[in-house]
Amino acid sequence: MKTYFKISLTLLISLMISCSDDDNSGDNISNQILQGQVFGNDFTALGGKAFDSGEDISVNITNIVADCESSVLDYDLEISTYVTPEVGVYEGINVVFNKEGEAPYNYLDATVEVTSLTETEITVKIKADSSSDKTVEGTFTVPYCQ
Repeated sequence: MKTYFKISLTLLISLMISCSDDDNSGDNISNQILQGQVFGNDFTALGGKAFDSGEDISVNITNIVADCESSVLDYDLEISTYVTPEVGVYEGINVVFNKEGEAPYNYLDATVEVTSLTETEITVKIKADSSSDKTVEGTFTVPYCQ
């Protein structure tokens, strides 16, 4: 009976350790600059901006040099999302793939990590892998335009 108890306890401990919640970590998102494919076009983040949108922050990242003075309507390729104004990892987030002349594509199962937030900039890590022609992963900092 003692042997059965020890085996059961060992299995229970093993199960608890293997089921630990380490998926809620942005550690599985690349630390490289945000890049991928947007509507089949190569995408490497070069600019963008973030601004308040109600209780959230709208983060807009593009493949051209852009900042607070630019209009998000002028971006040919863009990745955008809304984040909570707190450092943390958020799963099941909507990331929008935008290409001028195309209908926006919403990917509803992305992981977004806010790694830094100041009065002047926000750094996010994004992993959105919808399909081979709509996928981005990496990190990028944009100005926070208040």
